[in-house]
Amino acid sequence: MSIEHVPVMMEEIVEAFSPIEPGAGICDATFGGGGHTARLLELCSTCTVTAIDADPIMVQRGRDRFAGTGHLTILHGWFDDVLPTLSPQDRILMDVGVSMFHLREAARGFSLRDDGPLDMRLDPSGDDESAASLIGRLSEGDLADVIFRYGEERYARRIARAIVRERGAGIDTTTRLAEIVWAAVPPPYRRGRMHPATRTFQALRIAINDELGRIERAVPRAAAALAPGGRLAVITFHSLEDRIVKHLFRRLAGRATGDRSEPLVIHPPMMESTHAADHPMYEEEGRFRLVNRKPIVPTEHEVASNPASRSAKLRVLERTTGEGDR
Repeated sequence: MSIEHVPVMMEEIVEAFSPIEPGAGICDATFGGGGHTARLLELCSTCTVTAIDADPIMVQRGRDRFAGTGHLTILHGWFDDVLPTLSPQDRILMDVGVSMFHLREAARGFSLRDDGPLDMRLDPSGDDESAASLIGRLSEGDLADVIFRYGEERYARRIARAIVRERGAGIDTTTRLAEIVWAAVPPPYRRGRMHPATRTFQALRIAINDELGRIERAVPRAAAALAPGGRLAVITFHSLEDRIVKHLFRRLAGRATGDRSEPLVIHPPMMESTHAADHPMYEEEGRFRLVNRKPIVPTEHEVASNPASRSAKLRVLERTTGEGDR
């Protein structure tokens, strides 16, 4: 647990959330290493802060780090499940990126650097299947679909074919999967900026943890949990995440095109689609405004000092205070 995660776009979050009234309710819905939570506590020592994380290890680490800190509660659970249980919040932050701890800790199965079990569950205490189990049961076509859609991997079919061919002998470790992907792609692709298995690992991680589905559910639930005048800030790290947030923010602000017979989000296969016109989020339409119509991106200085921030995008939504709001 010595791996340090540097929270991204800290000053942009401070600017988006300021001013924060004394005693306000703040939620860090993706606690992670606790960097954003620590800064929010500095901004408002009298505020009540609720932090959420799906990983019990991160929750315990946070409770140890912030032991004795008043006005802070750290909850274990998925943010899309916990957000509807909260009292009205004045500020909600969702940083949906995966922490450096998960990406570099071999024992969790996300790492390409060191050998470890092919797990990838953000909550290993749950009953969800591991990445090893997923690639062991999917058909070649379904596996290729997952890798292409969630990883935006151009060689998804070749990689899926190689995995299915090799899985009879067992694919239980991260290095074994990385070796199979390496051998499956053309030699020039191996000389790219990132490891050729990076997108495949991303795709499996997203599928295992239902990351896009959780964002799709969490955004309208977070918006519904805002007090009048409250703000929701969401940081995403790749186009699949940002597309969902952009679409939902526009719907909530009453700026979406199309009709209610369309899915809320045209998301990749294997995710449950919501077509119902009476979805709860429609009750919230028009009660929000887009604080920034275009996403805010990190400064050149931040990207230079923390390359992991280079793909981050920040969008902010505000609940209006007009007549009829709760």
